[in-house]
Formats: sequence, C-alpha cells, structure tokens
Amino acid sequence: MTSTLTEVGPGPGTWYLDPLHSSLIFVARYLRFGRVEGTFGRARGRLLVAEDPAESRVEVILDSASVNTGVEARDAHLRSADFLDVDRHPEIRFVSTGTEAGGRGRNAFRLHGGLTFHGTTVPTVLDAQWVGEAPDYASPEDTYGHFFSATARISLADFGVGDGGPLPWGGRMVGDTIDIVLEVRVQDRDPAPFLRQIGHMS
Repeated sequence: MTSTLTEVGPGPGTWYLDPLHSSLIFVARYLRFGRVEGTFGRARGRLLVAEDPAESRVEVILDSASVNTGVEARDAHLRSADFLDVDRHPEIRFVSTGTEAGGRGRNAFRLHGGLTFHGTTVPTVLDAQWVGEAPDYASPEDTYGHFFSATARISLADFGVGDGGPLPWGGRMVGDTIDIVLEVRVQDRDPAPFLRQIGHMS
C-alpha cells in the first residue's frame, strides 16, 4: 500500500475484511466525565492491493444499527435521530484516496480518505500499521490473513451529529471528540457466504 509495505503485508489482489476477527471500536466522553467504549458488530470491506502499492485502495462499510456499548437503552438512544439516526443513515463508510509512508512504529503508514457518517463526508486520516500475517486454521476453508491496527480522531460537529444537549452540571451529554481504534484482519477469501450461513449478515 505504501513504500513501507512493498516487502511486507498483503500481496497484489483483493483482500476482504474479516468482521469475526476484527474490532471496530470507538471511544467517547459521556455525561461529561464518563468514558464509554463501543463497537460496531457488523461490517464489510475490501482492500484492493495494486502492483504499485501507492495505487491500492480500501473501502469499509459499517452497519450503523450494529452499535453496541453494552447498555441496550443507551444503544437505542444512539440509534435514534438524536445521534446516529440509523433509519436515515444506515451505513458509515470509509473510502481511501491515497497512502503516505511514515507514522509511529514499524511498517506504519497513513491512510487518507473520506469518512461518510450521518450523511456527510469529511476528509479523514487513519494512522495505520501492518501488524503481521497468519493462516486461519479454524476456518472451514484454507484462508490466509493479514492484521492491521489503525487509529483516528473525529469531531461529531463536523458530521452534524447531535451531542444530546446540555447537562445540569455543565457540558454536553456526549463529548464532541470521538477516538476510533481499529484492529482489523483481512483475508484472501470473501467471508460473505460463511457469514450468511451463521446468520451474521442481514
């Protein structure tokens, strides 16, 4: 994908997001002082690795309604028009536009792209790193996978997402800054047939 990944990482071809072995995490401030961590449980995506790594592309789509913070009442509120408004905006999408070598750690790079959230697309940069590779011995097929980590920070205001309004003790119900932490596995086979078989895809 970048000059740092010409000798490591996935080879040319199509690689698919493995949602069963990936963690798509967000971290927010809640009720001003609290810290809430949540995930999106349903996602799909592709990594198209080109012969020229700089021309590689990534697309990831999250199901907005699959948000999970561990508290159903809070999750229902997040799905409502007050926040994610999943009936009008059922997907969150990231499409890359280019890569840049460098960043923290070995095999690090920056992934530039557009994040579409709540009906608005905002330029977003992921600080990413290729972590390693391993076969999946538990798979019903002989699949091979690569692991990546990535982080980003976004502003809810940039996407027109509500903050739940003011609190009696000051501040807003949800803080504007959201941290994104991704631990992702991509594999060389499309997981969709297996995911449908186990009921993981709608």
